[in-house]
Amino acid sequence: MKTKVLIFIIILVPFIGYSQRSVELTATIGYSAVDIEGIVEVDEISGTEATDWGQLNGGISGQLFLIFAGDFGFGIELMYHHLYWYSVEVPYGYYDIYREYSINAFRITPIIRYGPDNTVSFDIGPELNFLDGLRLGLFTSVNYNISISDRMVVPLKLRFDIIDYIKPVVPISLNAGVRIKI
Repeated sequence: MKTKVLIFIIILVPFIGYSQRSVELTATIGYSAVDIEGIVEVDEISGTEATDWGQLNGGISGQLFLIFAGDFGFGIELMYHHLYWYSVEVPYGYYDIYREYSINAFRITPIIRYGPDNTVSFDIGPELNFLDGLRLGLFTSVNYNISISDRMVVPLKLRFDIIDYIKPVVPISLNAGVRIKI
């Protein structure tokens, strides 16, 4: 195994050395499409009802691209994403208990970026979402890039995530940030 990793690194180093590397930091806000009642029905005890919820999502992310080959770029993303929250009323004897849940994900995603020009690009990648365990997902985004200088770009993104949770969760969000070429 160590030999394979060493060979991979030796092959990768020349690409990294001559590639156009970049770091991108973005903030996101949007709406999470999720069946709250369905989650409560599956995840709670019988008789539990959702009393209130919010499906506004938001988060921050950092992307690092090390390799660009033609129109394709390869990188990785780390992201913290608040997906939604809900509260439930649980029957307990003669009284009801109220609980509130905030669903947040920390995610690691390898990314493939396709950008035939410097203005518009497209991202796709499989997600590893850490919620209450590891949950798989997929994300896609359409990116519009506003060039500020030779090294600085303002990316605007429309992003769709699909997360395999208790019920599927689909956060749809707008992202804005800054990309610096290193």
